Amino acid sequence: MIYPLLGSGYESNCFIVAGEKAAVIDAGNPSGIIEKMGGLNIPTAYLINTHCHYDHVLGLGLLKQRLGGLVAIHELDADALAFGINERILHKDFGAKSPQISVDVRLRDGEVIDLGGMCLDVIHTPGHTPGCICLYEPETKSLFSGDTVFEGSVGRTDFPGGSWDDLKRSIECLLQLHKESGIKTIYPGHGPLTKGEDLRNIYEEYFS
Repeated sequence: MIYPLLGSGYESNCFIVAGEKAAVIDAGNPSGIIEKMGGLNIPTAYLINTHCHYDHVLGLGLLKQRLGGLVAIHELDADALAFGINERILHKDFGAKSPQISVDVRLRDGEVIDLGGMCLDVIHTPGHTPGCICLYEPETKSLFSGDTVFEGSVGRTDFPGGSWDDLKRSIECLLQLHKESGIKTIYPGHGPLTKGEDLRNIYEEYFS
């Protein structure tokens, strides 16, 4: 099952993916996540971060304390999170202190996170940050895209570590995934859900 918790203000969207165990994707709405997890009665195996920006990791400390689970992020964003590097996390832009969260799992492209009945394929999609990832759930053909792609738009690349060329290649990778395996629903880091078939229009608008 997939449980969306859409953010408000600068909170990121958050998603719970639940098989026999649960993974929480991003941590911008910790109170909503804790409340929802309390009603599911499923152990939290992973707290997965699509990238290291503050609006996506702000609730990690509380979630780790209340829910447990392994903190997971791509290896290229891991040090930024672990050492609280503002130039990468951007917490000062939100008037906040550095989260400095210990990283338990440093993810790499191609890894599979097994939740028992549901799996998440890790796809490295740099561009917004060097360690941005998307997560693909093959049974439901769901893509959790973080800030790589949104409804009708793509992530910003003007932050430290951003790259327009990398983002273009990342969207091309997602288009190939859609061609080969199919993406039914995109669950983005902000804004409403969208459809995999919208990827082609987004690519043509921004990169053609």
